[in-house]
Amino acid sequence: MPRSLVIGNGTLLATFDESLQMRDFYFPFVGMEDQTTYGHLHRVGIFVKDRGFSWLNDGSWKITPRYDRESLVGNSILENEGLGLSLTILDYVHPVHNVLLRHFFLRSRDGKAKEARIFFNHDFFLYGDKQKDTAFYEPYTNSVIHFRQTRYVLVGGTPDVTRPPAQAPWKGERYASILRSRETLATGGLSSFTVGKSHFRGLEGTWKDAEDGELSGNPIEQGSVDSTVGLHCAVPATGETQAVLWVCVGKSLDEVMKLQETVIRETPERLHRNCHNYWKSWVNKTAWNFGSLGADLVDLFKRSLLIIRTHVDHNGGVVAAADADIMAFNRDTYTYVWPRDGAFVSLALDRAGYGEVTRKFFQFCADIQMPDGYLLHKYNPDGSVGSSWHPWFKDGEPQLPIQEDETALVIHAIWKHFERQQDFEFLQEMYEHFVKKAAQFLYEFREEQTGLPLASYDPWEEKRGIFTYTTACTVAGLHAAARIAGILGHHTHADRFQEAADKMRQALLFHLFDEQEQRFVKSIRRKDGQTVSKDLAPDASIVAVWLLDILPPNDPRVVSTMRQLERALTVKIGIGGLARYPDDHYQEVIPTTIGMPGNPWIITTLWLAQWKIAIAQKPEDLAAPKEALQWAAKRASGTGILAEQYHPLTGAPLSVAPLTWSHSTYVDTVLRYLEKEQELLQKKQ
Repeated sequence: MPRSLVIGNGTLLATFDESLQMRDFYFPFVGMEDQTTYGHLHRVGIFVKDRGFSWLNDGSWKITPRYDRESLVGNSILENEGLGLSLTILDYVHPVHNVLLRHFFLRSRDGKAKEARIFFNHDFFLYGDKQKDTAFYEPYTNSVIHFRQTRYVLVGGTPDVTRPPAQAPWKGERYASILRSRETLATGGLSSFTVGKSHFRGLEGTWKDAEDGELSGNPIEQGSVDSTVGLHCAVPATGETQAVLWVCVGKSLDEVMKLQETVIRETPERLHRNCHNYWKSWVNKTAWNFGSLGADLVDLFKRSLLIIRTHVDHNGGVVAAADADIMAFNRDTYTYVWPRDGAFVSLALDRAGYGEVTRKFFQFCADIQMPDGYLLHKYNPDGSVGSSWHPWFKDGEPQLPIQEDETALVIHAIWKHFERQQDFEFLQEMYEHFVKKAAQFLYEFREEQTGLPLASYDPWEEKRGIFTYTTACTVAGLHAAARIAGILGHHTHADRFQEAADKMRQALLFHLFDEQEQRFVKSIRRKDGQTVSKDLAPDASIVAVWLLDILPPNDPRVVSTMRQLERALTVKIGIGGLARYPDDHYQEVIPTTIGMPGNPWIITTLWLAQWKIAIAQKPEDLAAPKEALQWAAKRASGTGILAEQYHPLTGAPLSVAPLTWSHSTYVDTVLRYLEKEQELLQKKQ
């Protein structure tokens, strides 16, 4: 299920579904340790006296998930005719404090006063499983706390129309401070609670206890536990009332209590303003001239920047996607750091002016680099090696289980970062801690005779060989390493890397361009110094030849290749867009045929648009790229979420949503469009 809201601060990341119920809750790393375990539902329900009870996902609600414009604050509208209620819900994670806050504004739809009770079920899987947990009611803070080892989650809120804060039986400094803070709220704390078992011996969870509008008040449980808390509200005949839930997360009891104390002292209203203003300022740090782009395209540009930022961990790892529902496909997720994805995201963020974010990613790559200089398939956000399906031994022979582009693209991205930032000290640091060893690996991992890279896996992680895409990336990486070494005065290394780049470029043009087809091939296989087979399949990743400046975009070989890719990969029925390659069966929903090569992807569709931008000679030539941007914007959800790929007939999102790479490609395409539009308008004048 695609996520409707994604909110976070680089340490805490929460996602919500179309019913505004929490599905993912990552801490202390973005994309690692999903404390809800792969999208497990955390229910929200409302009871109205003399009207009944309704869960937000039971079909009786009209729900419109939304964000505040230019901010990471959800601002959603809900209506329920049967309960006679209208709601506005504000959802956000504070940019500094590891607290999720949810403001519920309730209004009567029929002009009659009501007694309402909002129930929140939390079914945490601390450390990603359901064992050895404890949940208990803490009376002095009037909260429910879940914990296991060094993971603590405190659930609190306001208002409370039934229970005043308890008086501590002793005057310890911690509780005295907490109680003083509580006095700053006219009303405060949970109105009702219960703790119990879930996912154990057929027990569904304490959420069932809420459906009669009353909670039993069980104060503690251990093992496979969940909790449900209630906030009781008096809804006036006119006007509105507010209830606020907060979820504080930390590594100790004292930490989460201090976080709640901060919420109470600062007040939820002030924290909301702080969060909204921070992200609005962040996303508008550069005064872009958006030229001819309409408001919908500009809004998606800014939303994409914000979505990307939620997927960047404070340690620098760029997570591919936080949507854990993909777990059902292969018992694994996209919550990993692929160095390739991170490099492409960094290129877009640097182009947009967010070098402070990309520097952390490059430092992350330096920390995870293997002793021989290469990067492996993927990593966890804490820097540990992620899962992989690339073998170290196959067909009776050992092999290096890598995608060489993942090492090469990071070097290329570091150079592009320097070109924009001119940060010599950082470049020197990266050269010593990453680039030198990475470039030496690229230099050595080559055929001696041709200079081509040795076989590795393709960008789609499916086949092994010598690919046009990977070769282009490696040329770009070696060329960038030569530039970096040269500008830092390491001329011997610069000459070595440049010589290797030049030789590999010539080998690319000789071995991977097919004269008969007049296009670059997907890959070749070589044995004993001879090419034994060619894969002629048109593959969207071949765009790397011009995208990474191996050849100019108007080179006849590039033009011929791109025209053929467009013809072969365009989805000619349904919603349009470009597939990755013919007969692409990943996430296949209908059989592939001529005119239906596979599902359209955001990345591939916008790669074609970027090429058309690059070869544009007059303003009218930008019409097709703008149409591609509009195509992408039409695919976005109502909250601006872009998926990896889409159903070719219905346009329904497939695989994960959001995908960080999709959003970064959109950002990159918009900026390329704006640069070219300004260039062409100046020429015309």
